[in-house]
Amino acid sequence: MAGIILFHVSQLLIQARHAVAGLEELRQVLDTASRITAERAPSNVLMAGEPGQTAEARARLNAARSNTDRALNQAATIVDGVPFNDIMRHLVQARALVELAAAETPVRYESVQRAAEALFATYDAYQAVVMRKAALLIHSDPELAGPVQHALILCALRDDAGRLGSTVIAPLIAGVPMPPANIAAGERLNGRIKMQRQLLFLSPDLSDSSRLPISLRAAAENALVKEGEPLVTRFVVEGTSGGPYSLTAAAFSNRYVEALKPLEVWRTAYLDSLLADYKQKERQAWGLAWVVGTIMLCVISLIAGGVLLVHQRVLRPLLVASEAVVNLAHREPVHFPLIHNGSPELNPLFEAVELLDLKLREWDADTQRLKHQAETDELTSLLNRRAFQMLGEPWLESAGSDRNAFLILLDIDHFKSINDRYGHATGDQVLVMVATALLAHVRSDDLVGRIGGEEFAVLIRAQDQETAVALAHRLRKGVEDIFMQTAEGEKISVTSSFGVAANKHLTWRQFMAKADVALYDAKQAGRNCVRVAQQDMPGGQPPSLS
Repeated sequence: MAGIILFHVSQLLIQARHAVAGLEELRQVLDTASRITAERAPSNVLMAGEPGQTAEARARLNAARSNTDRALNQAATIVDGVPFNDIMRHLVQARALVELAAAETPVRYESVQRAAEALFATYDAYQAVVMRKAALLIHSDPELAGPVQHALILCALRDDAGRLGSTVIAPLIAGVPMPPANIAAGERLNGRIKMQRQLLFLSPDLSDSSRLPISLRAAAENALVKEGEPLVTRFVVEGTSGGPYSLTAAAFSNRYVEALKPLEVWRTAYLDSLLADYKQKERQAWGLAWVVGTIMLCVISLIAGGVLLVHQRVLRPLLVASEAVVNLAHREPVHFPLIHNGSPELNPLFEAVELLDLKLREWDADTQRLKHQAETDELTSLLNRRAFQMLGEPWLESAGSDRNAFLILLDIDHFKSINDRYGHATGDQVLVMVATALLAHVRSDDLVGRIGGEEFAVLIRAQDQETAVALAHRLRKGVEDIFMQTAEGEKISVTSSFGVAANKHLTWRQFMAKADVALYDAKQAGRNCVRVAQQDMPGGQPPSLS
């Protein structure tokens, strides 16, 4: 019995040590993501080519690039099974575009925008490393799911906040009016930032010892909401009003970077606190091992004087309790109440085990609820945009020669008119019925998500393009067949426009953009029709697919 208990205590110790090592590696991986992000600001200043700023910007950029390269080399030794060559290819391409833009006189908006998007693509490619390490860590210790997800949200918030500033940098450097595409990108980023802040609010501090002061979060949110976002909004207004910009690109970058520093402090402090908690658990496991070892030696010395009594009144009840604790630790079923013939003094132990079982069930329920909320659209119960991308991106890498990935984007026609005429409650009902119609026509292994207000997406694997187009037609007909009428008996017509794109060695961003162009073609063609991306059509001619 002593050996069994000591074995399980040693397992707890090994698990604690493994968690500490895994968290330290996750921190390195997330620090590498921050290094990739840190290249953007000096790259923007260098491309601006402002007098007196070039030399300093070059030095800062070279230092940032060296830090990124070192961090990527370290990350490659930590995470296996991820194509780091693709990441480096994106990075080399992005740096080359930065240098080309910096060499232009005068610099063009298109050159700066391409360089900025290439830097984003590098970070997006690196997310495969982050998700791989996070998945391995959670798989090895499910108790880390909540803290790891919290850390990932913090990192995503910092990156999206940085991207928000980059939406104005190209027009600012080139001195041109703010393009609608940049404004739309900023609006999407604002929506994602708001969602991430809401997710963080659901679990404000998952560290056991709650070392993080509230002021850290308050400072980060105040800096973002009261300094960073208003600064971007100010330049959007200036860029759309026709007047000159009030700051240079270098001045804007410096001010915006300062506004985001509290986010970095918050993220770093959270990871430090989380790591400190698990190091404390490791020390406690060591202490528990020593305590249990000492107790077992005492118990063994007493067995010689009363083997039968100890076995009946102490050892057997302890074994029952220890087995119950082990089963709970491994999420195996335990039948309560636990029956024992031990001393009444052991009753509090068994009550504590039952309480532990209750708390573990509550924790599991909370974890599942938070995961569901984070991945599911509340109205339609479909995947939300973030979950759709997380589940869909691996499809692009795993697509084989026999089955390719196809993306179908659809947008409800004249949805604003439905809301304006019949009310938002009716509009919500339309969204739900469209979601139901989509699910009725797809396979169980297809991905269906609501990725915008009235925009939906379907990701499938198919042998050829004809199969994907045929499904799009069935979906279009399914939406068109939706029967709705008002209380007065007026029929509400519901139709949708569809864009279909095939994945041909594209990134997720490129894949979505390709399908979005096809969707736009369907809108331009009169709506309630299907259009295929022109790159996928023989001869580049879109057929009539009403």
